[in-house]
Amino acid sequence: MNGRIVLVTGSSGFIGTNLIKALLDRGYFVIALDLQAPRCLFTEYRYTYAGETLGKDADIWIVRGDVRNIELLRKVFQGTVDYVIHLAAMSTIQMGAEDAPRTRSINAGGTEAVLKAVKEYGNIKGLIYASTDKVYGRLQGRAYTEKDALEPLDSPYDCSKAEADRMVRRWCAEYGIHGIVLRFCNIYGRYDLQDTRIIPGTIRAMLEGRECILRMYRDAQGKLRNFRRDFLYVDDLCETIGKVMDRLEVWNQPENYQAAGWGEAFNLGGCQNYSMDDVVRKIQEVFGRKEAPEIEIAEMLTEIPEQKMDFSKAAGCFGFAPRTPLEEGLQETVDWRRKWMQESEKKSG
Repeated sequence: MNGRIVLVTGSSGFIGTNLIKALLDRGYFVIALDLQAPRCLFTEYRYTYAGETLGKDADIWIVRGDVRNIELLRKVFQGTVDYVIHLAAMSTIQMGAEDAPRTRSINAGGTEAVLKAVKEYGNIKGLIYASTDKVYGRLQGRAYTEKDALEPLDSPYDCSKAEADRMVRRWCAEYGIHGIVLRFCNIYGRYDLQDTRIIPGTIRAMLEGRECILRMYRDAQGKLRNFRRDFLYVDDLCETIGKVMDRLEVWNQPENYQAAGWGEAFNLGGCQNYSMDDVVRKIQEVFGRKEAPEIEIAEMLTEIPEQKMDFSKAAGCFGFAPRTPLEEGLQETVDWRRKWMQESEKKSG
């Protein structure tokens, strides 16, 4: 163990599950906070649970609870917490539309609770807030840069994430919190079971022998268009967060503090943005199939038509560079989902 303790909120989500494994492999002790039970237990590591005595040989402490519960957060911070990686959120546009008040409460209210706990604790080395490219709204230039204004579409998810993004940066400036914002593009990979997203949804349809769905929209002239997105494999994201934490260690040195990037935002993107028909086609190629997908038209455009991240700032500061080609990441994701479904069928049978 490297002696550092990391609190991960939203730890049972797909990114959280992958990140916890990566942090454990790097020697961190992890406090995993989530309402849900862990999506996966890694048998090579030792677990302890809230209410139990923390054993000196434990690697991870599971805390079941709501990130908005400030009293729970205070109890967690009674021990030593070096870093906080705040992932907890209602994580999709669809979820946000289904329950707007809860989405804002979790995304913005949960972030405020974390910030309050960090401020009261007052001894944290670094807070990493997981934001999203959705906070920028419609693409105005060739790619989003961190200098662009946050102009999210009028949807509960987009607006609440932008509110939390601004809040983190404001609290860092006002209260001297050692924090940064990472704005993710579309992350994909193992443990993602949110089938409203194009990659896991298409993979599941292929594994079940169903027809793939391709969502498109009509432009101002009525022509059908593909949505376009950046994609980043989850292993590349986890590796980057590890590099970010290494950099935050350097920034915590007194001689570096004034030159550090506390309170700043950093974009994380893919090597290129892809049209959704190209993504579906690449998934079909993994299965050796190429039939035309069923077209589903987004009648009311509540999603951003095209997104692309300029990640040069993160590349310069943290050495961020997407390493996994989409084709390779899709193959690994398909292999994992196939195995997951087979094991699930065995358990249910």
